[in-house]
Amino acid sequence: MDVNKEIGTAAIFAQAAWIAAGFYLYLTTPGASLFSASAAVFFVGGMFAAAPIFGMGFYGLRRGIESASAVPAGGPASRMRSVSAWLLPIAEAIMIFVAADWAFQQVETFRAGVPVEYVQERDDFDYALKAFSVASRLEEQAKPGRDSGQIDADIETRLVELMEAGISRAHGVSDAFLNYLDPELPQFYWTQLVRGHELLVEGRRSGDVAKQTEGNELVRAFYQDFLPTRADAIIGKMGLQAQ
Repeated sequence: MDVNKEIGTAAIFAQAAWIAAGFYLYLTTPGASLFSASAAVFFVGGMFAAAPIFGMGFYGLRRGIESASAVPAGGPASRMRSVSAWLLPIAEAIMIFVAADWAFQQVETFRAGVPVEYVQERDDFDYALKAFSVASRLEEQAKPGRDSGQIDADIETRLVELMEAGISRAHGVSDAFLNYLDPELPQFYWTQLVRGHELLVEGRRSGDVAKQTEGNELVRAFYQDFLPTRADAIIGKMGLQAQ
């Protein structure tokens, strides 16, 4: 019996299971990138840890079972050894996947600044706010001309397109993510920010001044009444400082 060879095989199995788990997690999780510094940390660090923790751990367990069941073939202990020969690798692979999933969540959350399942939603939320902000600045530029009856068609078109793009991305955000940012955010996000911009778009496209006025009031309420006392906390939970 070549003990060194058995130990080497146990270490390689543990590392291979870690790599397989990592590929699965990175390829199936939105917002995670297989070609990133965080992925390198996950794979390299995990391989170094998996070999002694799981490889050697299960190797020692298997040897212990073999020693305890060193009796003539056919007895109960012998059958237990046969079962453990295929059951232990399965148990090891499952434990490695659980550990890899935990490590993956920690590494990717640290990289992204938010829980990894919220990365795409955070980006959609951030895009929507920025699109609405740019549209608001365009509105200020266009206001003097509109008030004097000299409407700049290019600015009007761009303004509506920005709001529509923001609305589209805003709908990619879930209540779970909004609640993560602030427990009260979902209600005001949908009924004021998003609905307000939807009314603004509808009003501009149809020329309905009443809808535009209602939309402006809803958006104003979100930015002036709801957001100011919560903005810093929300930005902090978005993890944008880590970008």
